[in-house]
Amino acid sequence: MINQKWLSTFLKLAEVGHFTQTAEQLFMTQPGVSQHVQKLEQQLNVQLIQRFGKRFELTDAGMQLQQYGEQLLKQQEQLLSDIQLDSPYVGECRFACSGSLAMWLFPHFIDYQILHPELSVSIEAAPNKRVIEQVINNDIDIGIVTQFISNPELEVMPIGDDNLCLIVPAALEGEEINFDKLISLGVISHPDAMHYLQQLVSSNYSDEQVSSLPIASYVNQLSQILLPVSKGLGFTVLPEFAVNSFEQQELISVVKLKHQVKEPLYMIRKKFRPLPKRYEWFVETTTGLINQ
Repeated sequence: MINQKWLSTFLKLAEVGHFTQTAEQLFMTQPGVSQHVQKLEQQLNVQLIQRFGKRFELTDAGMQLQQYGEQLLKQQEQLLSDIQLDSPYVGECRFACSGSLAMWLFPHFIDYQILHPELSVSIEAAPNKRVIEQVINNDIDIGIVTQFISNPELEVMPIGDDNLCLIVPAALEGEEINFDKLISLGVISHPDAMHYLQQLVSSNYSDEQVSSLPIASYVNQLSQILLPVSKGLGFTVLPEFAVNSFEQQELISVVKLKHQVKEPLYMIRKKFRPLPKRYEWFVETTTGLINQ
């Protein structure tokens, strides 16, 4: 690593162009300035200046180092300005949550980013375990999960509920959807389907077993899960946020359940790591959207 003190002396010398004046401005002796430059040359194993009489010229290596050093100083000045500013409209915002919630929230976040181009917004779709790990490892700053976590490192805040929806083809709208009907349709399965089905079946078809439902198809892309349902190929279970994001609402029907199944939602973050001001809008907006 380049010695910062020697580099600062060299940059001042390159700027002023005179050893004596450089020494005066840095409150050093002229031999001290020369010594810093020599030590820097030894460290880098290159010649930085070419002396002739009492004057000098920068070598090609010296010109490259001057350019690098000036850029480094500008970056340090910008960093100092940024960390002191804490602007609500500047910086990176990192989130993680379920795929259905990410698909629903992301358009709102992007609209806000368009208004404030110096914000950088990222949302990773991930299961609960992965979201928790990312928050603890400081890979993200805010996560949303569907289970309460008891961890001394985390602050956990309930922010609402996620309704689970039973979705069938639009042609079945208004019909009574009993368990035999579900068997005849078959499940459009996905990575969370069995977890959701277990909750829905135990609450609304208590005498039946999820294992007796045939798999009609499997899709691991969230945006594609409702496509086969819309074409009459089966039924599925998804959070309401994912259902609302489907563009062809007229081709599907959400069954009115006797017992609505809800999953609680918790916002998590590091307990002892204060969030920058730029997160305030996202926290308020997310909570508001979930509870609207």
